[in-house]
Amino acid sequence: MEYWIGWLFLSISLTLIMEMIKFQSIIKTFNFVRKRPGYFAINLLIVSATLVFSFFVSRKLFFIGFMTFFWLFLAIMNAIVTHLRGYPLMFSDIFLIKDGLSLSSHYFKPWVIALIIAGIAIILHIGYGWYQIQYSVKSLDYLLASIYVTLAAFIFNRIEKGQPVESSSVEDEEIGFAYAMADSIYPYLNRKPDTYNEEMMTQILKGITYPPSKGPVHRPQIILLQLESFFDPLRLEGVSFSQDPIPTFRKLMQQEKSGVMRVPTFGGGTAKTEFSILTSMNAELLKPGEIPHHSFLKHTPVESLASQLERMGYCSTLIHNYEGNFYNRHLAYENLGFSRYIPIEYMSGVGIPHDLSQMNDADLVNYVLKTLVTDQSAFIYGITAGTHQPYDETPDDHPLIQVEGPIAIEMKYALQDYAKRIYQLDQEIHRLIQELQASEQEVILMMFADHLPNLPILNDESMYPYNPYEVPYFISHFHPSFDYPLPKQLECYQLGTWLMKTLNIPLSIMQQLHITYKDHECYQDILRLSQYDQLEGKAYLTNQVFTTHQTTLHFGLNEQRLEDYHWTEAGLMVYGAGFNIDSQLYIDQRKVETIFISDTELMAAIECKTFDTLTLKQLSRRHEVLGDEINLIAEHETVIDKGN
Repeated sequence: MEYWIGWLFLSISLTLIMEMIKFQSIIKTFNFVRKRPGYFAINLLIVSATLVFSFFVSRKLFFIGFMTFFWLFLAIMNAIVTHLRGYPLMFSDIFLIKDGLSLSSHYFKPWVIALIIAGIAIILHIGYGWYQIQYSVKSLDYLLASIYVTLAAFIFNRIEKGQPVESSSVEDEEIGFAYAMADSIYPYLNRKPDTYNEEMMTQILKGITYPPSKGPVHRPQIILLQLESFFDPLRLEGVSFSQDPIPTFRKLMQQEKSGVMRVPTFGGGTAKTEFSILTSMNAELLKPGEIPHHSFLKHTPVESLASQLERMGYCSTLIHNYEGNFYNRHLAYENLGFSRYIPIEYMSGVGIPHDLSQMNDADLVNYVLKTLVTDQSAFIYGITAGTHQPYDETPDDHPLIQVEGPIAIEMKYALQDYAKRIYQLDQEIHRLIQELQASEQEVILMMFADHLPNLPILNDESMYPYNPYEVPYFISHFHPSFDYPLPKQLECYQLGTWLMKTLNIPLSIMQQLHITYKDHECYQDILRLSQYDQLEGKAYLTNQVFTTHQTTLHFGLNEQRLEDYHWTEAGLMVYGAGFNIDSQLYIDQRKVETIFISDTELMAAIECKTFDTLTLKQLSRRHEVLGDEINLIAEHETVIDKGN
């Protein structure tokens, strides 16, 4: 009996402690218990059900210690992750461990990482001692624990089955940490919607009423720019800026060329908005926290704006001034129908390391303009990176834009850093608009934020009294040959429908569903069934219309070339074009130390020797090769240039 009392006391204490870690407040924790006792009971049920397994094993102390450490570790990680990216830890984050570790150096100093490793080592040492202690397993305890686990599983399953399909995000602050974690696991265990079958999907398909287009198809150049963590700083209450950080965007607002768009995420999760825009699917109806690029887009072709426009004779290009294999984008874009991908590894002359605080959106704009010159019919989807967090909280003696207001000094510095970076983005957009105005091409330029920045001030309703899931979007039309109505408010997964309808281009199956069912009372249920059908089901909808195929993705604009080389006392000087800091030389397929000098010069720091083949490869994170290698057959001459 004493052990059962201890189990109950630990379960209650652990549940409360995890909520305190999440809220970082004792008062808020007990307010949660008082105002939402039902949700607290569910959290207690989940935690106690995991601890009750200790009755099944002889090493009870070790098991209890392990589970307590496990829950506390998750709670602490949740607090850290929520602070860094703006939304809580979820089960799906286990698929992002590699990408998360690669970004850790941007957020944590080396001594912090060392302390974490030391702490884990100490805990493992203590755990080893507890592992040696054993207790007897009593039959009655075993039986009671079995009954409790069965009842807990039954109750949780009934709760999950009873949840309606919603398109709004439910934060763990509302339902509790343990329940939020368990809730994010459940869809992975129970994937198929109960009402999914061929008859239901046929009924949905037959209900589509949108008639085929009969008017002329408009074929302008199309540019969609996804703006990293963009918002209007002047909307902050009680905070002033020494100058407008976004004068170019402000002008578009004043010309009524802007609107409001709702996105599925706050503070992070760029790929979710990207997925919704491109596919017209609601990312909030996927599994909780799921990043499509890490799950089905690695192997499942999905119809998107890229594949739609490719069928209309467009060349679809994705441009992003960050790492090409982050989020598995190099795999996902093949299945989204893009024919070309220009990540930072294929941007000529880039000499800075892959540091999010140093990404320059001028590189992206340069390649947008280059692509417009290259392609007669271009669809360009650009993703900026220059305004990505983290934001510098240290003082700047000469800030580009000064911030004043009743805010913490660290927040002031972070806002000044953000304002500086968003102003730099604004200037690049101004340059792009000027170039498009000067050209003779008809171009539609659509720009939108992927989500709001993860700035704590945006969580304060007294300073930002707006919906944190609503972001601005902008549209400019250069040398127009047709008119269109601009919607003032829409969902991000409806943007593609509006664009294709405006251009009179045949709609995808998802876009037809939006047109037909957007006012239907079961709109979200229909979307969920339709998305499951195309992503994980039997494709009842698309098999009757067309089949989407994987494309062959070409990297860059064919700028990389090897032209010549000669030996010097320092090593092998290599000449060509399109080089950058990610260019890597190989001698007879053996990797050699490569020094980036300029976009036309590299040096291999090796001793003079004969070889057969000189090879150039572009490397991304984890030294993964992106795209095709370039070879130059060597001339067997080893004359060393000693200079003057």
